[in-house]
Amino acid sequence: MFDTPLYFYRFIFMAELFLAEALFTHKLKKRSRFPLRVALSLLVCYGVTAVFPIITFDALYVSVMFIMLFVMTIGALYFCYAMRLLDIVFCAVAAYAVQHIAYELYTFMNVAFGLDTGKLAYGETMSSDFSFWMFATYVESYAAVYALMYAFFGRRIGGKDDLHIGNVSLLVISGVIVLVAVLFNAVLTYRVTEDTDVVIVSMTHIYNMICCVLAVAIQFSILGNKKMQTELATLQRLHKQEQQHYMLFKENIDYINLKCHDLKHQIRRIASKGAVGDSVIDEIENAVSIYDSDVKSGNDILDIVLTEKRLTCVNNSIAFSCITDGKQIGFMSDADICALFGNALDNAIEAVCRIPDPEKRSIGLVIKNVKGFVSVNVRNNCLDTPQFDGELLRSTKGDEVYHGYGMKSIKAVTERYGGEMSVVVKDGVFSLNLLFSE
Repeated sequence: MFDTPLYFYRFIFMAELFLAEALFTHKLKKRSRFPLRVALSLLVCYGVTAVFPIITFDALYVSVMFIMLFVMTIGALYFCYAMRLLDIVFCAVAAYAVQHIAYELYTFMNVAFGLDTGKLAYGETMSSDFSFWMFATYVESYAAVYALMYAFFGRRIGGKDDLHIGNVSLLVISGVIVLVAVLFNAVLTYRVTEDTDVVIVSMTHIYNMICCVLAVAIQFSILGNKKMQTELATLQRLHKQEQQHYMLFKENIDYINLKCHDLKHQIRRIASKGAVGDSVIDEIENAVSIYDSDVKSGNDILDIVLTEKRLTCVNNSIAFSCITDGKQIGFMSDADICALFGNALDNAIEAVCRIPDPEKRSIGLVIKNVKGFVSVNVRNNCLDTPQFDGELLRSTKGDEVYHGYGMKSIKAVTERYGGEMSVVVKDGVFSLNLLFSE
């Protein structure tokens, strides 16, 4: 059994599988002494491959043999990467699917071009001599499949945070599809003869390739859905926190306003006795008036947000002007109003605070009805040209976990009500424009 093509092909198979696994794991968190772990893993895996017995050339036994060698590589990956076992299995199954797609394409190309009848290095004896054209087909097939599958899928794995696999059932389905494709190929390999219809053989290889591609697509749909679920949960949590924040602020500002109102009367009584000069009284009243004046837009929740942001602007020497018809946004929930306008004005304040000249710090907010559409415009001066990730503004803060969700939250709220969002940066002015239909 040690001088058969199948025995030697197993070493090629392991190399193909390790290379495919590298496409999906090279960015993952590595364990300490990673190079040494890789060397030991290769030594053990190839050692086991060398001594693994070939008892029979039955299709079922050969399939089980390859599957067991594949399972051994899962242990090797877990030994090398500091990841959950489920995440390792995810990458390994995707890699096995990619390796099998390349193998099926290689076999299909040789059968289609008449280079071989389909029993390439898999049976008891070679069905034809291994020629230069077969080698060229081998290199091209594997290179093309590996490159394309990495471009579409492998590069989407950026690290540990991208691999919180939640839907285990879909992963199991994907794995079963790949294993069945492997079994089908083994059965085909040992059943095909020179008299077998080439069309049937070719269609079987195409079918197996399609199955494996779909298996990988199913796997990565798990990542896409999990990422969207995580972002949605984060946005909902932030929405709730923002609404609680503004409700607490309203309670505080109502109490402060009451005390400021009483304080102004007390100041006037003191001034009437001539104990304090008029200029001092005016200065104190102006300071107190900052807190004793609410924004009245026609929407109570919006008033709370604008009052807080106005105080922040006063403390940072920012000129804040607003022309707001709050009744126009009555279709929004309280949480969405807090999230949308809180994030929009926070972004504007952050940008304006980086301008060293206080006279150039200005923010404007306009909410109005324009020909049956509700128009929201937040405008502010900016020192630097903002950077974008796609159509969203890139966060300038170090904490990407939360601050990166500012523009995402604005966009999500806008789209929830069927609106459109656009950003314009021109002549040092940043303008966020939102448009809603009534």
